[in-house]
Amino acid sequence: MRRLGRIAWWLLLLQLALIALGPPRVLQDWLNARDHALPADARWVVVLGAGGVPSSATLLRCYKAAELATLYPRAQFVVALPGGDNPANQSVGRMRDELVLRGIPARDVLLETKGRNTAEQALRIRELLGEAALVEPLIVVSSHYHVRRAVAQFRRAGFRAVSGVAAEEIGAEGDSGRWAWLRYGVWNNAIAWVRVTRELVAWAGVWWR
Repeated sequence: MRRLGRIAWWLLLLQLALIALGPPRVLQDWLNARDHALPADARWVVVLGAGGVPSSATLLRCYKAAELATLYPRAQFVVALPGGDNPANQSVGRMRDELVLRGIPARDVLLETKGRNTAEQALRIRELLGEAALVEPLIVVSSHYHVRRAVAQFRRAGFRAVSGVAAEEIGAEGDSGRWAWLRYGVWNNAIAWVRVTRELVAWAGVWWR
């Protein structure tokens, strides 16, 4: 029993050390697809949903996508989130509304409501846009830990000119106080480990298939 107790304490200390340090930056950058260059022009911008609206992740993705409209004024948008019989009045429709509020014409925003995960959404968007879109520049907007896997799934679906943009939160620029590292940093690191672990498990599923 003493030996098991010592092992438990060492595991606890290891967990605390990992949380204090956070996931390795090189791993986070890899998931974030920071090595992917944006195209000179984009024909399509796909915004992947991350839950209902309002929710922080989905609204952040819509915000980032709307920023791309200034870089690619000719681009059309696709918002992807499972919906029911009346998607215009559901979260996927509210994603479109968010883009419209930020200046994107409603006629330039298409809805994809059938895909239940990233792989299915990529295939459904291929059906929605047609075969000609496979060679057109397409940007996928998702949360930073999900970008590389999202790009990989769209490439597996046949899109040949895919890049990704991460919708990342930005911390406050001002001084948050002496103990900010404890009040915010440690807990953010813990959340980061959960997200990284989830993505690595999802990548294992992709490789397995």
